[in-house]
Amino acid sequence: MIEEKFGTFNKKNKVKIIFPLLILYICNLNELKIAMMKRFSILLLILMAANISTIFAQSGIISFESTTNDFGTIKEEIGKVTTKFYFTNVGSGDLKLVNVKPSCGCTSSEYSKEIIKPGEKGFVSATYFTANRPGPFRKSITVTTNDVDRPNTILFIKGTVTPLNTSAEDELPISIGNLKLMTNHLAFNDIKSNEIKVDSVKIYNKWGHPMNIGFQEVPSNVKIEAIPAVLESGEFGYIKVTYDAKKRNDFGLIFDRIAISTNDNVQPIKVLNISARIIEDFSKLNERDLKKSPIISFKETDFDFGNVVAGTVVKHNFVFTNQGKSDLIIRKTKSSCGCTTADLKNSVIKKGKTGSIDIEFNTSGRKDREHKTVTIITNDPKNHEIVLNIHGEISEK
Repeated sequence: MIEEKFGTFNKKNKVKIIFPLLILYICNLNELKIAMMKRFSILLLILMAANISTIFAQSGIISFESTTNDFGTIKEEIGKVTTKFYFTNVGSGDLKLVNVKPSCGCTSSEYSKEIIKPGEKGFVSATYFTANRPGPFRKSITVTTNDVDRPNTILFIKGTVTPLNTSAEDELPISIGNLKLMTNHLAFNDIKSNEIKVDSVKIYNKWGHPMNIGFQEVPSNVKIEAIPAVLESGEFGYIKVTYDAKKRNDFGLIFDRIAISTNDNVQPIKVLNISARIIEDFSKLNERDLKKSPIISFKETDFDFGNVVAGTVVKHNFVFTNQGKSDLIIRKTKSSCGCTTADLKNSVIKKGKTGSIDIEFNTSGRKDREHKTVTIITNDPKNHEIVLNIHGEISEK
Protein backbone atom coordinates (compact mmCIF):
# COMPACT_ATOMS: atom_id res chain seq x y z
CA MET A 1 0.00 0.00 0.00
CA ILE A 2 2.72 2.46 0.94
CA GLU A 3 4.78 1.57 -2.06
CA GLU A 4 1.74 1.95 -4.28
CA LYS A 5 1.07 5.43 -2.92
CA PHE A 6 4.58 6.84 -2.48
CA GLY A 7 6.63 4.57 -4.64
CA THR A 8 9.65 2.66 -3.58
CA PHE A 9 11.02 3.95 -0.26
CA ASN A 10 14.57 4.37 -1.41
CA LYS A 11 17.28 6.77 -0.23
CA LYS A 12 16.14 9.45 -2.63
CA ASN A 13 12.56 9.37 -1.28
CA LYS A 14 13.87 9.41 2.30
CA VAL A 15 15.64 12.70 1.63
CA LYS A 16 12.54 14.16 0.04
CA ILE A 17 10.47 13.41 3.15
CA ILE A 18 12.95 13.90 6.02
CA PHE A 19 14.52 17.20 4.82
CA PRO A 20 11.27 19.26 4.94
CA LEU A 21 10.47 17.78 8.33
CA LEU A 22 13.92 18.79 9.58
CA ILE A 23 13.46 22.39 8.30
CA LEU A 24 10.06 22.58 10.00
CA TYR A 25 11.56 21.33 13.27
CA ILE A 26 14.38 23.90 13.20
CA CYS A 27 11.92 26.78 12.50
CA ASN A 28 9.69 25.75 15.38
CA LEU A 29 12.71 25.50 17.64
CA ASN A 30 13.82 29.07 16.72
CA GLU A 31 10.32 30.43 17.32
CA LEU A 32 10.32 28.75 20.71
CA LYS A 33 13.68 30.34 21.57
CA ILE A 34 12.46 33.80 20.47
CA ALA A 35 9.27 33.44 22.52
CA MET A 36 11.27 32.38 25.59
CA MET A 37 13.67 35.32 25.14
CA LYS A 38 10.75 37.78 24.89
CA ARG A 39 9.20 36.39 28.08
CA PHE A 40 12.56 36.57 29.85
CA SER A 41 13.06 40.21 28.75
CA ILE A 42 9.59 41.20 30.00
CA LEU A 43 10.25 39.47 33.33
CA LEU A 44 13.62 41.25 33.61
CA LEU A 45 12.01 44.66 32.97
CA ILE A 46 9.35 43.96 35.61
CA LEU A 47 12.02 43.03 38.14
CA MET A 48 14.07 46.15 37.31
CA ALA A 49 11.02 48.40 37.67
CA ALA A 50 10.19 46.76 40.98
CA ASN A 51 13.74 47.34 42.23
CA ILE A 52 13.69 51.00 41.12
CA SER A 53 10.33 51.56 42.82
CA THR A 54 11.70 49.94 45.97
CA ILE A 55 14.76 52.23 45.94
CA PHE A 56 12.66 55.39 45.59
CA ALA A 57 10.14 54.16 48.15
CA GLN A 58 12.93 53.84 50.69
CA SER A 59 13.52 57.59 50.98
CA GLY A 60 11.42 59.94 53.08
CA ILE A 61 10.27 63.47 52.31
CA ILE A 62 11.37 66.30 54.60
CA SER A 63 8.97 69.18 55.37
CA PHE A 64 10.12 72.02 57.66
CA GLU A 65 7.62 74.08 59.65
CA SER A 66 9.76 77.14 58.84
CA THR A 67 13.07 77.70 57.06
CA THR A 68 13.88 81.15 58.48
CA ASN A 69 14.31 82.39 62.05
CA ASP A 70 14.70 86.06 62.94
CA PHE A 71 16.34 86.59 66.35
CA GLY A 72 15.55 90.29 66.09
CA THR A 73 17.80 92.62 68.08
CA ILE A 74 20.13 90.83 70.50
CA LYS A 75 22.93 92.08 72.71
CA GLU A 76 26.52 91.12 72.08
CA GLU A 77 27.05 90.28 75.76
CA ILE A 78 24.57 87.38 75.53
CA GLY A 79 27.33 85.32 73.92
CA LYS A 80 25.11 83.07 71.83
CA VAL A 81 21.53 82.51 70.73
CA THR A 82 19.94 79.22 69.65
CA THR A 83 16.84 78.22 67.74
CA LYS A 84 15.39 74.93 66.54
CA PHE A 85 13.89 74.20 63.13
CA TYR A 86 11.36 71.37 63.38
CA PHE A 87 10.51 69.10 60.45
CA THR A 88 8.26 66.14 59.67
CA ASN A 89 8.84 63.13 57.44
CA VAL A 90 5.78 63.40 55.16
CA GLY A 91 6.97 60.60 52.88
CA SER A 92 6.24 56.87 52.95
CA GLY A 93 9.84 55.77 53.58
CA ASP A 94 12.53 56.35 56.20
CA LEU A 95 14.19 59.78 56.35
CA LYS A 96 17.87 60.22 57.23
CA LEU A 97 19.81 63.46 57.68
CA VAL A 98 23.11 62.85 55.92
CA ASN A 99 24.84 66.16 56.70
CA VAL A 100 24.14 69.56 58.28
CA LYS A 101 26.62 72.30 57.36
CA PRO A 102 26.55 75.91 58.68
CA SER A 103 27.80 78.62 56.30
CA CYS A 104 30.55 79.84 58.67
CA GLY A 105 32.36 79.15 61.94
CA CYS A 106 30.21 81.73 63.76
CA THR A 107 27.31 79.26 63.62
CA SER A 108 27.08 75.72 64.98
CA SER A 109 24.35 73.14 64.59
CA GLU A 110 22.90 69.97 66.11
CA TYR A 111 20.32 67.71 64.49
CA SER A 112 18.33 64.48 64.78
CA LYS A 113 20.78 61.70 63.95
CA GLU A 114 18.37 58.78 64.23
CA ILE A 115 16.18 57.43 61.42
CA ILE A 116 12.98 59.46 61.12
CA LYS A 117 10.05 57.18 60.35
CA PRO A 118 7.08 58.33 58.20
CA GLY A 119 4.98 60.81 60.17
CA GLU A 120 7.66 61.37 62.83
CA LYS A 121 9.32 64.69 63.64
CA GLY A 122 12.93 65.78 63.97
CA PHE A 123 14.91 68.98 64.43
CA VAL A 124 17.91 70.99 63.29
CA SER A 125 19.27 73.51 65.79
CA ALA A 126 21.27 76.62 64.91
CA THR A 127 23.44 78.54 67.38
CA TYR A 128 24.91 81.95 66.51
CA PHE A 129 27.84 83.27 68.55
CA THR A 130 27.50 87.02 69.13
CA ALA A 131 30.90 87.83 70.71
CA ASN A 132 32.85 90.37 68.61
CA ARG A 133 30.16 90.30 65.93
CA PRO A 134 28.11 93.52 66.26
CA GLY A 135 25.75 94.48 63.47
CA PRO A 136 23.23 92.71 61.22
CA PHE A 137 23.80 89.06 60.31
CA ARG A 138 22.21 86.49 58.00
CA LYS A 139 23.61 82.96 58.02
CA SER A 140 22.57 79.72 56.38
CA ILE A 141 22.60 76.04 57.30
CA THR A 142 22.50 73.48 54.49
CA VAL A 143 20.64 70.29 55.40
CA THR A 144 21.34 67.24 53.23
CA THR A 145 19.01 64.23 53.45
CA ASN A 146 18.15 61.05 51.55
CA ASP A 147 15.06 62.79 50.12
CA VAL A 148 15.55 61.93 46.44
CA ASP A 149 13.42 64.82 45.17
CA ARG A 150 14.95 67.60 47.28
CA PRO A 151 18.16 66.36 48.89
CA ASN A 152 19.22 69.85 50.05
CA THR A 153 17.26 72.33 52.16
CA ILE A 154 18.73 75.69 53.20
CA LEU A 155 17.75 77.18 56.56
CA PHE A 156 18.38 80.82 57.46
CA ILE A 157 18.95 82.69 60.72
CA LYS A 158 19.18 86.45 60.93
CA GLY A 159 19.15 89.32 63.37
CA THR A 160 21.13 92.30 64.58
CA VAL A 161 23.72 92.25 67.36
CA THR A 162 24.04 95.48 69.33
CA PRO A 163 27.65 96.19 70.34
CA LEU A 164 28.88 96.52 73.92
CA ASN A 165 28.83 99.92 75.62
CA THR A 166 26.76 101.72 73.00
CA SER A 167 24.19 104.41 73.41
CA ALA A 168 20.54 103.83 72.57
CA GLU A 169 20.91 105.91 69.40
CA ASP A 170 23.86 103.80 68.18
CA GLU A 171 21.70 100.67 68.24
CA LEU A 172 20.17 101.83 64.96
CA PRO A 173 22.82 101.62 62.19
CA ILE A 174 20.96 103.35 59.32
CA SER A 175 20.78 107.16 59.08
CA ILE A 176 18.56 108.89 56.52
CA GLY A 177 18.67 112.60 57.20
CA ASN A 178 17.85 113.06 60.89
CA LEU A 179 15.94 109.77 61.14
CA LYS A 180 17.78 106.65 62.31
CA LEU A 181 16.45 103.18 61.49
CA MET A 182 17.29 99.63 62.44
CA THR A 183 17.08 98.80 58.73
CA ASN A 184 15.79 100.36 55.52
CA HIS A 185 14.86 96.95 54.08
CA LEU A 186 12.06 94.90 55.62
CA ALA A 187 11.94 91.32 54.30
CA PHE A 188 8.95 88.98 54.53
CA ASN A 189 10.55 85.62 53.76
CA ASP A 190 8.43 82.62 52.72
CA ILE A 191 5.01 84.20 53.14
CA LYS A 192 2.16 82.01 51.88
CA SER A 193 0.00 83.36 49.05
CA ASN A 194 -3.05 83.56 51.38
CA GLU A 195 -1.18 84.83 54.45
CA ILE A 196 -0.94 88.16 56.28
CA LYS A 197 2.26 89.00 58.19
CA VAL A 198 3.20 91.92 60.42
CA ASP A 199 6.71 93.25 61.08
CA SER A 200 8.23 96.52 62.25
CA VAL A 201 11.31 98.72 62.00
CA LYS A 202 12.65 100.56 65.04
CA ILE A 203 13.33 104.28 64.45
CA TYR A 204 14.85 107.21 66.34
CA ASN A 205 14.63 110.99 65.91
CA LYS A 206 18.08 112.54 66.34
CA TRP A 207 16.83 115.96 65.15
CA GLY A 208 16.37 118.80 67.60
CA HIS A 209 12.68 119.16 66.61
CA PRO A 210 9.57 116.94 66.49
CA MET A 211 9.44 114.90 63.28
CA ASN A 212 6.16 114.27 61.46
CA ILE A 213 6.13 110.87 59.72
CA GLY A 214 3.82 109.88 56.87
CA PHE A 215 3.96 107.60 53.82
CA GLN A 216 3.53 107.88 50.06
CA GLU A 217 3.35 105.42 47.14
CA VAL A 218 1.98 102.64 49.35
CA PRO A 219 0.79 99.55 47.39
CA SER A 220 -2.70 98.19 48.10
CA ASN A 221 -1.39 95.02 49.76
CA VAL A 222 0.62 96.97 52.36
CA LYS A 223 -0.68 98.79 55.43
CA ILE A 224 1.95 101.01 57.06
CA GLU A 225 1.90 103.37 60.03
CA ALA A 226 4.37 105.20 62.26
CA ILE A 227 4.00 104.75 66.02
CA PRO A 228 3.87 107.53 67.07
CA ALA A 229 3.04 109.59 63.99
CA VAL A 230 4.94 112.55 65.48
CA LEU A 231 8.32 111.53 66.87
CA GLU A 232 9.71 113.89 69.48
CA SER A 233 13.39 114.83 69.53
CA GLY A 234 15.45 112.00 71.07
CA GLU A 235 12.45 109.65 71.03
CA PHE A 236 12.27 106.05 69.76
CA GLY A 237 9.36 104.74 67.72
CA TYR A 238 8.36 102.08 65.19
CA ILE A 239 7.23 101.79 61.62
CA LYS A 240 4.68 98.97 61.59
CA VAL A 241 4.09 97.14 58.30
CA THR A 242 1.25 94.71 57.57
CA TYR A 243 1.76 92.65 54.39
CA ASP A 244 -1.24 90.94 52.73
CA ALA A 245 0.09 88.40 50.20
CA LYS A 246 -3.40 87.54 48.94
CA LYS A 247 -3.97 91.13 47.81
CA ARG A 248 -0.57 91.14 46.08
CA ASN A 249 -1.72 88.19 43.94
CA ASP A 250 1.79 87.27 42.82
CA PHE A 251 4.46 84.65 43.40
CA GLY A 252 8.20 84.55 43.92
CA LEU A 253 10.44 87.38 45.13
CA ILE A 254 8.59 90.74 45.09
CA PHE A 255 10.03 94.20 45.81
CA ASP A 256 8.22 97.43 46.78
CA ARG A 257 9.58 100.91 47.57
CA ILE A 258 7.62 103.13 49.96
CA ALA A 259 8.37 106.82 50.44
CA ILE A 260 8.59 108.04 54.04
CA SER A 261 7.55 111.69 54.04
CA THR A 262 8.79 113.88 56.93
CA ASN A 263 9.39 117.51 57.82
CA ASP A 264 13.10 116.78 58.21
CA ASN A 265 15.08 119.80 56.95
CA VAL A 266 17.98 117.59 55.77
CA GLN A 267 16.20 114.87 53.75
CA PRO A 268 12.40 115.11 53.99
CA ILE A 269 11.67 112.12 51.69
CA LYS A 270 13.21 108.79 52.70
CA VAL A 271 12.78 105.29 51.23
CA LEU A 272 11.83 102.03 52.91
CA ASN A 273 12.32 98.89 50.81
CA ILE A 274 9.95 95.99 51.36
CA SER A 275 10.47 92.53 49.90
CA ALA A 276 8.48 89.32 50.12
CA ARG A 277 9.02 85.80 48.83
CA ILE A 278 5.46 84.63 48.16
CA ILE A 279 4.92 80.88 47.97
CA GLU A 280 1.79 78.84 47.26
CA ASP A 281 0.16 77.25 50.33
CA PHE A 282 0.44 73.47 49.96
CA SER A 283 0.15 72.78 53.71
CA LYS A 284 -3.48 71.62 53.51
CA LEU A 285 -2.82 68.94 50.87
CA ASN A 286 -3.15 65.39 52.19
CA GLU A 287 -1.40 62.31 50.79
CA ARG A 288 -4.24 61.65 48.36
CA ASP A 289 -4.07 65.23 47.04
CA LEU A 290 -0.30 64.95 46.60
CA LYS A 291 -0.69 61.79 44.52
CA LYS A 292 -3.06 63.67 42.20
CA SER A 293 -0.89 66.77 41.97
CA PRO A 294 1.04 67.88 38.86
CA ILE A 295 4.72 66.99 38.51
CA ILE A 296 7.03 69.13 36.39
CA SER A 297 10.04 67.42 34.86
CA PHE A 298 12.61 69.34 32.80
CA LYS A 299 14.73 67.58 30.21
CA GLU A 300 17.55 69.89 31.39
CA THR A 301 17.86 72.95 33.62
CA ASP A 302 21.36 74.04 32.61
CA PHE A 303 22.68 75.34 29.27
CA ASP A 304 26.31 76.21 28.54
CA PHE A 305 26.50 78.32 25.36
CA GLY A 306 30.30 78.01 25.20
CA ASN A 307 32.19 81.04 23.85
CA VAL A 308 30.40 83.76 21.88
CA VAL A 309 31.22 87.28 20.68
CA ALA A 310 29.66 90.20 22.58
CA GLY A 311 26.43 91.28 20.90
CA THR A 312 25.33 87.72 20.13
CA VAL A 313 21.80 86.84 21.20
CA VAL A 314 22.02 83.41 22.81
CA LYS A 315 18.85 81.34 22.41
CA HIS A 316 17.84 78.07 24.04
CA ASN A 317 14.64 76.08 24.38
CA PHE A 318 14.02 74.37 27.73
CA VAL A 319 11.53 71.49 27.40
CA PHE A 320 9.48 70.11 30.28
CA THR A 321 6.73 67.51 30.78
CA ASN A 322 3.83 67.21 33.20
CA GLN A 323 4.28 63.75 34.68
CA GLY A 324 1.55 64.26 37.26
CA LYS A 325 -2.18 63.53 37.26
CA SER A 326 -3.62 67.06 37.11
CA ASP A 327 -3.03 70.30 35.21
CA LEU A 328 0.39 71.85 35.61
CA ILE A 329 0.22 75.65 35.90
CA ILE A 330 3.24 77.87 35.32
CA ARG A 331 2.47 80.70 37.74
CA LYS A 332 5.34 82.95 36.76
CA THR A 333 8.70 83.24 35.01
CA LYS A 334 11.25 85.76 36.27
CA SER A 335 14.63 86.58 34.75
CA SER A 336 17.66 87.61 36.78
CA CYS A 337 18.19 90.72 34.63
CA GLY A 338 16.66 92.73 31.77
CA CYS A 339 19.17 91.23 29.33
CA THR A 340 17.39 87.86 29.59
CA THR A 341 13.85 87.13 28.42
CA ALA A 342 11.64 84.06 28.83
CA ASP A 343 8.86 83.23 26.39
CA LEU A 344 6.37 80.66 27.69
CA LYS A 345 4.19 79.14 24.94
CA ASN A 346 1.50 77.72 27.22
CA SER A 347 1.03 78.28 30.96
CA VAL A 348 -1.33 75.32 31.50
CA ILE A 349 0.01 71.86 30.64
CA LYS A 350 -2.29 68.83 30.75
CA LYS A 351 -1.10 65.55 32.29
CA GLY A 352 1.34 63.71 30.07
CA LYS A 353 1.79 66.74 27.80
CA THR A 354 4.95 68.71 27.04
CA GLY A 355 5.65 72.44 27.25
CA SER A 356 8.63 74.66 26.53
CA ILE A 357 10.22 77.96 27.49
CA ASP A 358 12.33 79.92 25.00
CA ILE A 359 15.17 81.81 26.70
CA GLU A 360 17.08 84.65 25.02
CA PHE A 361 20.18 86.29 26.49
CA ASN A 362 21.46 89.47 24.84
CA THR A 363 25.23 89.60 25.39
CA SER A 364 25.67 93.22 24.26
CA GLY A 365 27.96 95.11 26.63
CA ARG A 366 28.97 91.90 28.41
CA LYS A 367 32.33 90.20 28.62
CA ASP A 368 34.15 87.32 30.29
CA ARG A 369 32.17 84.74 32.24
CA GLU A 370 28.42 85.39 32.48
CA HIS A 371 25.72 83.44 34.32
CA LYS A 372 22.02 84.29 34.02
CA THR A 373 18.99 82.58 35.50
CA VAL A 374 15.26 82.33 34.92
CA THR A 375 13.10 81.28 37.88
CA ILE A 376 9.96 79.22 37.14
CA ILE A 377 7.10 79.26 39.68
CA THR A 378 4.65 76.32 39.38
CA ASN A 379 1.76 74.64 41.21
CA ASP A 380 3.82 71.45 41.66
CA PRO A 381 3.96 71.01 45.48
CA LYS A 382 7.41 69.39 45.33
CA ASN A 383 8.94 71.64 42.66
CA HIS A 384 7.10 74.94 42.99
CA GLU A 385 10.29 76.90 42.21
CA ILE A 386 12.81 75.81 39.58
CA VAL A 387 15.85 77.78 38.39
CA LEU A 388 17.03 77.52 34.76
CA ASN A 389 20.68 78.43 34.18
CA ILE A 390 22.41 79.91 31.11
CA HIS A 391 26.14 80.51 31.23
CA GLY A 392 29.27 80.80 29.09
CA GLU A 393 32.18 82.96 28.02
CA ILE A 394 31.78 86.26 26.13
CA SER A 395 34.62 87.67 24.05
CA GLU A 396 34.96 91.28 22.92
CA LYS A 397 34.42 91.99 19.22
